[in-house]
Amino acid sequence: MLACVAAILGLVGGRVAISHYGTPAIELLIAVPLLILLTSRPFPACIVLLGLLGSMFAYGDLPRANVPGHPPLNVADVLLAVVVGSTIWRKPWRTWPRPVRSYALVLLLLLALASVSTLRLALLGHDPARSAILGFRNLLYLALPLTIALELSGRLWRPLLNGAIALAALVSIISIAAVASGSVAHFVTSFNATAVMNISSSGSLGSATRVRLPGLFLAYAMCIPTLVMILTVKDRWRPLRIGALLLMIVAIAVSLNRNMYFGGAVGLLVAVLIGGSQLRYRVILTAAVAVACTVLVVESVKPAATTEIAQRAGSALSSQVLSSGSAQARALEFHFAFLSISRHPLDGVGWLQDYGLDSGTGSGPRVFVEDLYIHMATDYGVPAAIAFLLVPGFLLLYGIRRASSAANPIDRAVLAGAVGALVALLLSCLVGTYLQSPDSTASFAAVCGLVLGAGLRATPRPRTEMRSRPAAAPPEA
Repeated sequence: MLACVAAILGLVGGRVAISHYGTPAIELLIAVPLLILLTSRPFPACIVLLGLLGSMFAYGDLPRANVPGHPPLNVADVLLAVVVGSTIWRKPWRTWPRPVRSYALVLLLLLALASVSTLRLALLGHDPARSAILGFRNLLYLALPLTIALELSGRLWRPLLNGAIALAALVSIISIAAVASGSVAHFVTSFNATAVMNISSSGSLGSATRVRLPGLFLAYAMCIPTLVMILTVKDRWRPLRIGALLLMIVAIAVSLNRNMYFGGAVGLLVAVLIGGSQLRYRVILTAAVAVACTVLVVESVKPAATTEIAQRAGSALSSQVLSSGSAQARALEFHFAFLSISRHPLDGVGWLQDYGLDSGTGSGPRVFVEDLYIHMATDYGVPAAIAFLLVPGFLLLYGIRRASSAANPIDRAVLAGAVGALVALLLSCLVGTYLQSPDSTASFAAVCGLVLGAGLRATPRPRTEMRSRPAAAPPEA
């Protein structure tokens, strides 16, 4: 009997394997057990998700999800649905802490407003519908903080931070190797053609290699939290964190990315201001040592690279930056974007749709704006752009308030580091195309989850410890 069943199953399996559905069936047999395994394990699921998106592979290069209708979904999107969906299944709404509920309500408001433009665009045909799905799916990655706050803010908190730091260090190693070796750079461009490019500038800089992997945003996001962990947490992983931090700083430096230079500096300043005295007195010395070590590493990897970095950073403070090609291109984008917003203030033109500006390369209209907030208003409308700003706005307000009342200095410092990282990311979004693809949106969502989770861990001081003036002694008779 068992032999007959096995024979029948073998025949059916062989027939399916050689049919049109053979490849999807094999992928399904591999994917389903893995998804079932990750459903009950949120920590490895989140690390795998960040590893898929925070790597040298572009989001579009990940394996597609073969589902009916062939929507623009891949394995990262399926994994996100599994991670967040299993969290919502295991943690009912009534058990959520109030800050998590507030964050979920703000996110639902954003999704509701964005759905207006999404549904309108989806009714216009096949290609607009795919763009609508791409944009709305990108916003769904902002649900990742729910899993981080609800399931990873307890005993898995330290492993989560260490795992994110390890991923950021791995991306940094690839970035540094691509700068130092042409063969590595060629290997990277075989996966992502825009990850490595040569730029030219005036002066003695000449031509410089700039490496910007999709995962560089993850390294940038974890830089300040890693520094805070080094200064406040003393355990066996501390030397590895120091090495990871140096790798992140070098990778950001050789990327010649000016918005990361100054966004990181402002974010660190914010973290120092709200992190308490235990963090404040250690940052200056540590920053000086880190900069010195970075200079030595950069010079050993690529001689004269420090000159390139200094000129790139100094150009942001020069008046010549206003007449540069990138500044003029952004000014042109903003002009047409504001015209589009004035014509479609409520629902926008739709995700990655023509807003009136030609790309200039003969490939059609330009569909992005190098400013996330103007881009959101252009594609989704002003109400959705305001709702999007409420997401980090709520987290910043919550994080600062919890940090100011935290009883444990380590919890306060870690929360301050997460808030500083969020500030840095928000500043960088002013001048780039960040968060217009899940590559960077997942890293942004991870930092939002760190703020929310660290806030839950930062237990406030009891009210009895509030300072009060001593009562005046009664006058002697």
